Amino acid sequence: MQERIAEGQSLTAISRELRLDYSTVRRFDSATSIDELLFRAANRQSILDGDKSHLHQRRNEGCHDIPQLQLPRGCPDRPPLPPTDEGSGGFPAVSRPAPPPRRAVRWIGTNPERLSAGDAQELKEVRAVCPHLDAAAAHVRDSAAMLHDRRGALLPDWMTRVLADGLPALHSPVTGLRRDQDAVVAGLSMG
Repeated sequence: MQERIAEGQSLTAISRELRLDYSTVRRFDSATSIDELLFRAANRQSILDGDKSHLHQRRNEGCHDIPQLQLPRGCPDRPPLPPTDEGSGGFPAVSRPAPPPRRAVRWIGTNPERLSAGDAQELKEVRAVCPHLDAAAAHVRDSAAMLHDRRGALLPDWMTRVLADGLPALHSPVTGLRRDQDAVVAGLSMG
């Protein structure tokens, strides 16, 4: 990155080329040494600092659901975590990091037949560990099939299933669709 800056490339061009956020590139540009960057990263404060021990304990009790973390007891209906490696802070060893959210959204929004084998496998793994994402992905795929096949008659049942799953991020679009449901169904049914 420093070489690109020395060549006179703009920070915006560098962030695009390296696929880094602009603020990350700016932070690297303003740092005087690698030690300064490492010190900042290691000593960064978080609003969760006071709750970390509680959150670690809840996760080790088997709580994988963010909405459930505030319950006084462990997560109901969740299997216990697998045994952990020593020195891992109580968390299980992870074979690979979670994909960036934009990549997961792209996988979900892509026709499954057009996903590469690797992307399809990663999406399957992500959906297996996150029930909320799995439910959202199923709803997205169902809505895409309705749009593609022009099956507007299925919309009311789809909206009922979305609202029953308890995914608040999907409630707003369903509410909007319900405002003019007859027109939406008619539009989806036109061939």
